[in-house]
Amino acid sequence: MSEQDEFEQLDCSAVIADVWLMLDNECDHATRARLQRHIEDCGSCLAAYGIEEKVKSLVNRKCGGDHAPDGLRERLRIQLRQTTIVTWVDPGQ
Repeated sequence: MSEQDEFEQLDCSAVIADVWLMLDNECDHATRARLQRHIEDCGSCLAAYGIEEKVKSLVNRKCGGDHAPDGLRERLRIQLRQTTIVTWVDPGQ
């Protein structure tokens, strides 16, 4: 398959959905290379990637050192234990 065919097969919405995987280093090398080639050749994906990269950088800069308040973990644990799972029952059955 040629690089042009590969570019055309990548749907821009799928590329944008996978941008966070790339930014978080959560994709394999082949996927990263394929996404980067698409982003370099597609202006709209490049712009979207730039925005996502800036958002991630901003969040990391502004919230990177914050810690959850004391007791939050325990309150969450208690609430999770109290939560019950409700199953949907079809009244027609």
